[in-house]
Amino acid sequence: MKRLPYIIFSILFPFLLYGQNSTFVPGGFIRSGVYITTGTYRQNINTVFADAALRCNISDGSSFSGFADLRIGERKQYGEDISSYKVRESWVTWYNNMISITAGKKIIKWGTTDFFTPLSRFNPIDYSFRSCDNEDKDMGEFLGEADITPSPAFRISIVASPLWNPSVLLTGPMTLPFNFHLSVPEGFQTGNAGYSFGIRTCFTVRQTDLAFQWFHGADPTPGLKLDSADFTNIYNPYIYIIGAPYRIDNFGFDFETAVASVVIRGTLSYSKPADVKKGKEWVPFPQLECVGGIDWTPGDFHITAEYSYKMLMDYYKSPYSPLIGTKPDLAGLMILFSSPEFDPVEYARLQTEAFNRLYNNQLEKHYHSIGLRVEYELAYGKLLPSFTGMYGITSGDLMILPSVKYKPADNISVTAGAENYSGKKGGLYSIIDDFINAVFVTLRVDF
Repeated sequence: MKRLPYIIFSILFPFLLYGQNSTFVPGGFIRSGVYITTGTYRQNINTVFADAALRCNISDGSSFSGFADLRIGERKQYGEDISSYKVRESWVTWYNNMISITAGKKIIKWGTTDFFTPLSRFNPIDYSFRSCDNEDKDMGEFLGEADITPSPAFRISIVASPLWNPSVLLTGPMTLPFNFHLSVPEGFQTGNAGYSFGIRTCFTVRQTDLAFQWFHGADPTPGLKLDSADFTNIYNPYIYIIGAPYRIDNFGFDFETAVASVVIRGTLSYSKPADVKKGKEWVPFPQLECVGGIDWTPGDFHITAEYSYKMLMDYYKSPYSPLIGTKPDLAGLMILFSSPEFDPVEYARLQTEAFNRLYNNQLEKHYHSIGLRVEYELAYGKLLPSFTGMYGITSGDLMILPSVKYKPADNISVTAGAENYSGKKGGLYSIIDDFINAVFVTLRVDF
């Protein structure tokens, strides 16, 4: 009920702006679906949901525009009953021929690549949210944005956000070790570490779009930090882990150009935490990432392919492999704990660091990954089979997502498919495959 005034305002604000010369366009969808577990998760019904989106666009065609997207839904996901009434986006823009100013809650995605998006730092993601539409996982930020366009071929975007809206990690349904307690932040967080600021310049040269950008602020993904540990009773220890923000500077360049029916994209990104990594388990290594990809549309096919290379700076090898999600070697642990020089609290801290590195693909110095999506349009667009796959060449993690969408009428669609994650023992995908692997079917009606 505390959210009700904000929700009502978000629905009504376009009407408050509505004038005699304005246009108001409502819309949205109603949707339901079910995910059935194919892994070893304890519940056969992985997720079942029914939700609706209410959207509205408003504009006077000359100086202002606005948009709101309200989501209402009920779902049972990973055994938890979830009722949601949230404003996904709600923003208003004033503009003229050279400048536009936007304020509100908005989803901003910087960068041109698809599978690997190292430049998209203003967009927190709910990785646990189950939906056949991947964009439903985008969460948005409270922010102010100014776009300056001196010419059609040149634009400067300046974005500032006063709060930190952390991404939702996939740790919720994980089976954690005995007496291991994890608490991660949810919702908008205040404090000095929460603000973010970024500048992106875009220009076009000979039909090639180029962009340079800089971001300074809290990374959307929280790091895991050892808050406390008590090993007074070795047979009944207590370990408490919390999610913590960390600030980064991210510098990037990307481009996009078309050659006949092929669109070529590329990204170069360098990310450096404000704090030194060593001794701070929640802080990642500095990293350099390069992404190259193509979009190709031969006939009724649409093919997207990308390759990512990542190199870590100031790298050092993790002294321990992460225990979370694996069956621990009890004999080996007893030998460790029996040593008079062994520090169990430091061991817990290093285990937290090892899991952070596993989750963020930072256990190795170099990482190679590929992504592929193939879509095919049949029956004049009424039948759309597709296949999406991502493979971590270094990590050994593999994700495949085959699906098919059928449109019996213009505003009705039925989608069925499967999500399957697999990987080597001790890898991230081998930890999550028991609760995330599923087949699904959804029905959606747009209006």
